[in-house]
Amino acid sequence: MTVKEQQIEKFLTAVDRAQTIALFSHVNPDGDTCGSALALYRALKTYGKQPYVFCDGVFNDKLLYLDGLDNYNKTKFFPCDLAIAVDCADDGRLGAYDNAYYSCKYRIFVDHHITRGKRGDFNIVETDAAATAEVAYDLIKAMDKRKKCLDDTVAKLLYCALVTDSGGFSFSSVTQKTLITAAELIVYDFKANEIFDNFIKKTDYKIFNLKNRILSGTKLYDDGVIAGIFFRKADFEATGTSDADTDGIINNILNISGVKVAFSITETKGEMQYKVSFRTVDGVNADEIAAIFGGGGHKNAAGCRVSGFFEDVKDKILKACRDCL
Repeated sequence: MTVKEQQIEKFLTAVDRAQTIALFSHVNPDGDTCGSALALYRALKTYGKQPYVFCDGVFNDKLLYLDGLDNYNKTKFFPCDLAIAVDCADDGRLGAYDNAYYSCKYRIFVDHHITRGKRGDFNIVETDAAATAEVAYDLIKAMDKRKKCLDDTVAKLLYCALVTDSGGFSFSSVTQKTLITAAELIVYDFKANEIFDNFIKKTDYKIFNLKNRILSGTKLYDDGVIAGIFFRKADFEATGTSDADTDGIINNILNISGVKVAFSITETKGEMQYKVSFRTVDGVNADEIAAIFGGGGHKNAAGCRVSGFFEDVKDKILKACRDCL
């Protein structure tokens, strides 16, 4: 039996022993954490369990497309038999639910990021997967062999997660397995083009304005090798948006010819608190840059949180980018 098969058997045993199951998505939720968690939620419910989903975050308009999003935080949290953290790379990514996760009797960590911290009683992590949805799909398929629980809605949720975290299958993280997973999911009854339109192509006008405003202020450093964008509270106020609406904008500056490292600094609601994202080309490790500040992610996409005065934060981020080139 392979390591992967052993992990799946261990997962099934934990599910079979549990009745109440808490699923957790990360702060600043995206399509992968929500799509994967909601797919597991629906599959576990059909499987005969009592699942709950929790998230300490605000759902942007695109996420409203996901079936069952209104199930989040529907029940006041209580320690469950089993906790499953979905796409939560390190300590702190669960936000206000961090202690809740650890209060459950048994814990499983399902992800595709490089993980840091204690996390689960055991972890199911595939760092070569383009999305956590790939991992969740394998787990749900294994459940489905015991009791039918993989239906059109579950497949649609997983496909949504896969599309969002792979950039519509355009990122370097996309593998043969990613495309095989997509091919198997697309057999189910949902409109794949509609999913692509919602998550990749269509943009709300206020976010369109935010994007234009931010990109017009793009800064290039070191002869165009490093590019940065900056989201301030004034930008959100002027466009009627929030830090939940910044997803994907950073990819535009990585597309500038010659840029090897792109970063964004987003001012959050906390005083002198910033969310920082990194995108890199092959050969430059974004995870290593984020790790300097206690964050992490993937080779070409990672993030962290930094506190301090804005100019000091910007200088620290720039130095880290330069040091890793």
